[in-house]
Amino acid sequence: MSPEHRAILERMRSSAVAVRRAVKAAAPGRFGVPPRDGQWSALETLTHLRDVVVHVYGLRIRRLLYEDAPVFADFDEEGYRPASLARGETIEYLLDTIVGEHEQLARLLQGLPDADWSRQGRHPQFGVMSIEFLARRVGEHAEEHAAQMSEATRTP
Repeated sequence: MSPEHRAILERMRSSAVAVRRAVKAAAPGRFGVPPRDGQWSALETLTHLRDVVVHVYGLRIRRLLYEDAPVFADFDEEGYRPASLARGETIEYLLDTIVGEHEQLARLLQGLPDADWSRQGRHPQFGVMSIEFLARRVGEHAEEHAAQMSEATRTP
């Protein structure tokens, strides 16, 4: 495995730790409070992160492992997130799902030959996406949202 691919997997793992740390450090009762008008609460952000890591990055990476040149469908995040929130999933459940998906994706990619990281699918709107691109985005996306959750849950 190339050093670049190792670094992607390490970032994937460390970003899951960052999300866990942001959730555990949240001030009591702050998870449902939006930080500013028009922004998501930490709960909405955590729900979004779970939905995207499982239904976008995770699904697309898996399809690239088993299909040749798949065409990726849109993910209706604007419709899905409110439905997820309405189910009342606990913070712990969301967190465990995110961390578990990061760990599983890292395990799936650990033994992938370097040449296969360039396998690509196509999204009608966003264009070509490779395993490498998607795996990199798993870590980046989680880090971005861990920072947003930390900000949203600070005591004012």
